[in-house]
Amino acid sequence: MIKSLPHPVFHDLQYSFEHYADRTAIIDKDGSKYTYKEFEQFILGAYQNLLKRGIKKGSKVLVAVPMSMELYALLEALFACGATAIFLDPWMKGKKMGSVINQVEPDLFIVTKKLSRITWLLPATWKLDKWKVNGAAKNSDKSLDLGNIYAALDIKGEDNALITFTSGTSGEPKGANRTFSFLYAQAETLKAHLGTNAPPSIDYTNFPIVGLAAFALGNSVAIPQLNLMKLHQTNPQEVTEQITKQAVNRLIVSPSLLRKVLEATSSNHSIKTVMTGGAPISIQLVKTALKKCPTISFEAIYGSTEAEPICITTFTEINNQLDQPLKGVYVGAPVKEVQLKIVDYSLKSPSEYKGGVIDATDFIKRQLSSGKIGEVVVTGDHVNKNYYKNPKAFKQNKIVDQDGEIWHRTGDIGYLENGVLYLVGRDHRIMHGSDKDYHPYPIEQFLELRFGISDLGYIQNIDADFCLFYYSNKDFDESEIKLAIEDCGYPIDKIIKSKKPLRRDARHKSKLQIEDLVL
Repeated sequence: MIKSLPHPVFHDLQYSFEHYADRTAIIDKDGSKYTYKEFEQFILGAYQNLLKRGIKKGSKVLVAVPMSMELYALLEALFACGATAIFLDPWMKGKKMGSVINQVEPDLFIVTKKLSRITWLLPATWKLDKWKVNGAAKNSDKSLDLGNIYAALDIKGEDNALITFTSGTSGEPKGANRTFSFLYAQAETLKAHLGTNAPPSIDYTNFPIVGLAAFALGNSVAIPQLNLMKLHQTNPQEVTEQITKQAVNRLIVSPSLLRKVLEATSSNHSIKTVMTGGAPISIQLVKTALKKCPTISFEAIYGSTEAEPICITTFTEINNQLDQPLKGVYVGAPVKEVQLKIVDYSLKSPSEYKGGVIDATDFIKRQLSSGKIGEVVVTGDHVNKNYYKNPKAFKQNKIVDQDGEIWHRTGDIGYLENGVLYLVGRDHRIMHGSDKDYHPYPIEQFLELRFGISDLGYIQNIDADFCLFYYSNKDFDESEIKLAIEDCGYPIDKIIKSKKPLRRDARHKSKLQIEDLVL
């Protein structure tokens, strides 16, 4: 008998264990299937191991385990201990990783035997107590009731469950705190889109957080049989073969992984819905998806590490907005669980604004009405409120209003029109000339539609020249491109054809890395 109700984030998962014991919870990389009953036993096995290693409420545990049944079992076991799981962006450079590890001082480092070899290159890990895991987590050999364990936990909503360190756009590592209440609120926000179907949904996802939400809803999670660190090298045929073999009916994937799926997708599949986000979604991807898979429902999620989701729309709605590309990138209406405002950056110069702090009084002055361009800021239960031991990041990325509510500054520049959000750029890509500000997304979107060039970037270099960089296998009349840009009311000084694809972020291969281009 459960002593009392556990924290809501555990309550829904416990419901899945009790009511869906024989339902498949996880299909692992090797195709092995684990029921919810088996999943619970593996969680208990990991839980026992963690207790033996002294892990308790408040312990910090660095986790370096790829997506697998083992990773999910370890995460749920850490939550059952009341511990905090620490994740580092695998694309973060070694020196920064070492700095973060030294700052956090983990009580335990859980790492696979394969990855433990690489950690010898990270001196910060040498002194850590390590638990080297390999393969599926060990099943529990004792009769334990996870429900009673959850109920006995003195978990507060503000207690940290996860801390994810990302390098971020600025390159400065910052750890986003995900509290237990945050995880619950995020799952609640996604329920309308992830809710259990009849039969239950089989979700193919490369987002661990989505997997956690799916378990709380009783869905089945199929783990991609690929190396997510080398997604660009993945054979599309192998991806679609897994999806077909495992009868996946919903994809919740990054745009780069969706692109791989579409490269080889035929009509012989069971996919009904697709949700994608975590990175910009290209026009080419939208058009390819709608043309190739007209019977599938595609949803686009706009958000960030600190706030996901902010807006949700459909590929059809995006496509319908492309007749006016200069309006910016359409991301749809904010979800009802967030409050969204647009704040003015023009009260100071763009360079001063980007490094500045917005206080409560300034926040009131800066709020803009519909149609006005500014920075997107959000608040809500599933919006991150703080960073781990980083008051500088808090000051730069958060606003505390007069009621004490914490708002997150997304760094995205856009505007609201008729209740929907359009994005025009990022705060570090604001350009200025002839007493006017310019933003890249509208003209980049226009040029992609007009000339079919998808690999391009409109930027201002260190000499304040307005430049268009592009890469294409085709030859273009650059005077025609220049005239088209000027006809749209944008300045252009130089057009440079790159000899190789423009450099993109390592994680998603989508966000333009402009550091080399501005020089």
